[in-house]
Parts: sequence; structure tokens; C-alpha cells
Amino acid sequence: MVESCYIVLFWISIVFTVLYVYMWHKHFNVNLSLIFVFVPLAAFGYVFKSQAVVLEEYILAQKIIYLGGCFLLLFITWNVFEMCKIRIPKWIKLLLVCASMVVYLSVMTIGESPLFYKEISAVWRDGLIVSKTYGPWHSVFYVLVMVYFISSFTAIIYSFIKKKDVPRISVTMLFIPELVTVVFFFGEKIVGNKMELAPFGYVIAQFVYLLIAHRTSMYDISDTSIESIVETGDTGFISLDSKMRYLGSNRTAVDIFEGFENLRIDQSIKSDASLAGIFLPWIDAFSTDENNDKFYYKKGERIYLVDVNYLFDAGKKRGFQFVISDDTQNQKYIEVINRYNADLERDVEKKTKEIIQINDIFGKNVSPQIRDYLLKGNIHLGGEKLFATVMFCDIRGFTTLSENMPSEKVVRLLNEYFTGLEKCIARHNGVINKYIGDAVMALFGVPIPSERHELDAFLAAKDMKSALVEMNESFAAEGLPALRFGIGLHSGTLLAGNIGAETRMEYTVIGDTVNTASRIEGLCKNYKTDLLVSETTAEALMKKHGVNLNFVDNSDIRGRVEKVGLWTD
Repeated sequence: MVESCYIVLFWISIVFTVLYVYMWHKHFNVNLSLIFVFVPLAAFGYVFKSQAVVLEEYILAQKIIYLGGCFLLLFITWNVFEMCKIRIPKWIKLLLVCASMVVYLSVMTIGESPLFYKEISAVWRDGLIVSKTYGPWHSVFYVLVMVYFISSFTAIIYSFIKKKDVPRISVTMLFIPELVTVVFFFGEKIVGNKMELAPFGYVIAQFVYLLIAHRTSMYDISDTSIESIVETGDTGFISLDSKMRYLGSNRTAVDIFEGFENLRIDQSIKSDASLAGIFLPWIDAFSTDENNDKFYYKKGERIYLVDVNYLFDAGKKRGFQFVISDDTQNQKYIEVINRYNADLERDVEKKTKEIIQINDIFGKNVSPQIRDYLLKGNIHLGGEKLFATVMFCDIRGFTTLSENMPSEKVVRLLNEYFTGLEKCIARHNGVINKYIGDAVMALFGVPIPSERHELDAFLAAKDMKSALVEMNESFAAEGLPALRFGIGLHSGTLLAGNIGAETRMEYTVIGDTVNTASRIEGLCKNYKTDLLVSETTAEALMKKHGVNLNFVDNSDIRGRVEKVGLWTD
């Protein structure tokens, strides 16, 4: 019976270790991992001990078992301190390692020296019966064990009472394996004085640590970031579980949302009215529509952009994660653009007495090609699928420039810049579909289909680069700052047509092709180039039109499963 129990315990510990390996996370501390190595080893020692038929086998089993006694308890203690976020000085760690090693060296002398066992003998009587007398180093071993247990209990109690940044549930769970190990380690032997409780305690503790490991993965906010940057960088991180309990944040986030300073890990944000009033509406809006994932928070003169996403663990939604960045400059820039647009709108209202149908739908700056194309038939809702090329062009660093310039100069600079770009685009059969702040969205092969829309878009981009050089020379002569831009080109199928209500429609294009073109343009600054062409467009340029391009990279594009090849001139 004893042997069977030990064998069952050994295989249970193996199963727990396999489960731990399956859920292993790169941020699990090494002591937790070592616990799952040493528990099966100690359990195996008890199996071997129960099967021993001669004294030499019994002594070897004892040496394996005491690996757990000397080192497993050390790793458990270190893991407790690590999870309670209490730093152990290096010299103390070294002292404990040396103490455990010295004690274990005394264990290795069993049967050869009276250091650990003064005497040990065995007789066979329906099994191996061992008689032993403890030596002085066995007492030292008990002292070392008590040091580990007392240190661990002290750290757990201190953390539970004093530390707000440690999850109370995890601290409470840490108490269980410590208590079980103490009771079972020093407990009485049962079943005819043959079965020891220690391996039961080890396996129970291993199971609790498995539960703790599962919870620990949810409290790590730095899974995809360098830890030092996450902790002290300009971006804030906050994690909540599905029950609105606070899982953790970095210093930047706490400085922005000061209510988290006094919130304990695992405590619900509903207990703080100010935090609940801010975060719960964001969570409700995001849960209703996952596309509604961006919100703004104003604090003093600063405006913060808050990105909301689900917190995943093992592929399951476990809560919510918030990424907070300072968006003050962009918002001020948008204010400048809005003032610019408002000025234009006022000018149109003053100069226009009647608004004809085409202006009702498209506004003032519709290209002649789109106007003529639509006036050939009735205006109605709907559209058509076309294979075309979309261009996005965006000024680099214009937010900073606009903040340091009077509004009149900003408007003048934008007007001259847009005029120069429009000429280049129109020269190569392109049309400007819309202006988005200081960005331009242009179409080639829409609304009038073309067999050479990829080449037209590429040549227009080349012309725009040359035109920008000339415009910057002119700006410099007038004391205006030089501009830089990025251009993204992508070809694909898109839906083009009049989109909107009966009383207010807009001719535009929608679809993945448009989104991809925009995101490719946004990668220009990452690759330090002013032109990026998608693989689809590049293939047509090289094969159909003999254009020479240089490969840049295969890049991840948000919203696309596969990487997109990027090329430049």
C-alpha cells in the first residue's frame, strides 16, 4: 500500500509538471519552475525508498529525498519573496545557498560518517526495517528548515498587510502550500509507521502553485514590451480582469489616473467612484462595438489617447487592457486644421448663393473627372467593384511645425502644398478623393477604369517628390519651414460609389485596399523612406511596365493575417 501511494503521488507530480510546462510563461520566475522540477524528484525518492531491499538502496533514496528537503524548500522560500515583491539581498541568497549545500553535503555522508546519522542499520522482516540515530547535522537541517518556513510566513503576512501592489488572492494562496508543507513535513507518520506525509505535502503544494502560476500570467502587463520601458516609458498600461478587478499598471498610468495609487491589486475599480466613472463607460462602449476602441481623457492641459483591447490568456478573453499615450500635440494640430476648415466653410457660405446638386453631394473640391463621370447618369446610392490603386500622402512632423507658426502661415503653407500635389496627381490621371487633415487620399483607375493605374500612381509619386523639393526651396526663400512627407501605394479591389443618405452623399472608395494603403503610408517613418509600394503594386510595375524597384521588407499590417511585401524606388 505504501509503495502504491508513493507511485501514485510521483505520477501526479509528473502530470502537474507537464501542465506547468504547457502553461509556462516567459515571465514566470525561475524559482517557480525549479519547484516543479524538484517535487517529482523528491517524490521519486520516496518511491525508490519504498522499494529498497538493501541498506545501500535505502541510503541512496534518502539522498534523493533530502534534495527536496535542502533545496526544494529554498526555492519555495525564494518564490514566496519573489511573488510578494520583497527583494532578498544577494549576500543573503548566497548565504542560504551555501547553507543548503553544506547541509546536503552532510547528507551525502550517510552510511560513511556520523555527521548526519550517527548510526544506521537495516534488517529484512517482511520488508526493509531501518534503524537510525540522528547526528548533529540532522539538527542543523531542522534549523535550516525552520528558517525557511519562518521567513516565508513572515513575508506572506507582511505582504498581505502592507503591500498594495501584490494580489491578495495570490498571497492567500501562497499561505496554503506553506502551511501544508509545514504540517506534513513535521507530522506524525501513519500506516504502521511506514508512510511519511512529506510527499503528500509536496504534491498538494505543487497543485496550489499550479493554480498560482495560472493566475500569475494575468498580472503581467509587459508581455510584449521591454520591462524597463513598460515601467518608466511615456506610455501607460493598465489591466483589469472581466470582473473589473485591478490587475496591475505601470508608473506612467498611475501618474495619469491617480486613483490607482490607493487601489490594491485584485480590488474592483467599482470601489473607487472616480475610476469607475471613467473606465466603466469605456468598457461598455468597447464591449458593445469592438471597433469603438479609442477614447480621450483630458487632465489639465494634457489630452491622452486611451486604446482599449481585450486581455487574453491562453486564447481566452480574461479582461481588458488599456494603453494610454499623450496625444496633446495631435489634438492641438487637429484644432488648427479644424479652424482652417471652418475658415474655408465660412468663405464658401459668403460666396455661394445657390448650392447645385453636385456640390450638395461632394462639396467644393471635387475633381472634374468624378463630377463628369457622375453627371452622365442619375445620382443614387450604390457602387461598383473596381481594381485600382490608392495613394495616401501625409506630411511628416507637421504637428510640431504648426504649433510654432501663426494660423495664417499654416493655411498659406497648406494651400501651396496641396496645390503642388494636386497638379502632380492630375498630370498622371489621378484624382484627389479627399483631404484628411494634412493628408491626401488619391485614386488611380477610379472612377474611370484604367489599365495602367499602377504606373500612373507611381509616376505621380515620383513627380510629387520632385515637386516637394522645389516647393521647399520656395518656402525657404519666404522664411517658411521645409516639409517632408510619406507616400503609400497599394493596388486591389475596392468598392467605389456614392455612399451616404439620399440628401447627402459622397463619392468615395472603401475596402481593405484603402485601409492597407493608409497603413503602408504610416510605415514610411519606420523604414525612413518617403515612398513605400505594396507587393501587389510593385509586381505590376516590374512585370507590366519594367520599373526597377528595391525590396524593403515583409511587414505586418494591422487587419491582415499575412505579411505584406514592401518596395521602394
